Amino acid sequence: MFDFNCDCAQEYGVYKNEQELKTAEFMSSVNIAAGFHAGDPLSIKKAMEFAKEHNVSIGAHIGYQDIQGFGSRKVELTDEEIETTVLYQIGAIASFAQAMGLEIEHVRLHGAMKNELNENIDFAKKVACAVKKFNPWLNLFVNNPETKEILEKETGIKCAYEVNFEDYGTIRQIRELEVKPDTLHFKDLESAKRAREVLKPAPVNYNRVGGQI
Repeated sequence: MFDFNCDCAQEYGVYKNEQELKTAEFMSSVNIAAGFHAGDPLSIKKAMEFAKEHNVSIGAHIGYQDIQGFGSRKVELTDEEIETTVLYQIGAIASFAQAMGLEIEHVRLHGAMKNELNENIDFAKKVACAVKKFNPWLNLFVNNPETKEILEKETGIKCAYEVNFEDYGTIRQIRELEVKPDTLHFKDLESAKRAREVLKPAPVNYNRVGGQI
């Protein structure tokens, strides 16, 4: 069984994205944008209310401070800036969760910051250490199984290996992978619907139910 995840609250001011919560109805986890690449207080609150109503796992969706470029542009950061960028955004989502009697379970990076995580192991270690400093029980989503192995061994953080769901071919490819993914990421409603026809997502709560996937 796999976790299904998608991104939410990727709105800002007058720019809305109603499709996300429709897709989220088929998920077992949602990644709530923390305000740097997208997300404002109202959209974060709405996504949090959805997560509570539908009893899905909550993650902080963090990126570079690049609202104009939707987090797609790499930003050069010092070690201190990497740490504070991670802590600030996780803290924003965790505060909303706490106010609603909820907890966050994972962290998923966005755009250029996600690419850097999976391509640059030194950067990945700095991000992992910042996540661990906030809460050692949080899971960090990664798209590279080698990165997952190194981070878990060298930083002690728990990682979830993520694969993007494209079509039914993704399921066939997963069966051939030596390292099976923990979670599947969805970008659109139709893909989520198709996947639910053949797979039922695991009701993930990584902190409390270890190894259920």
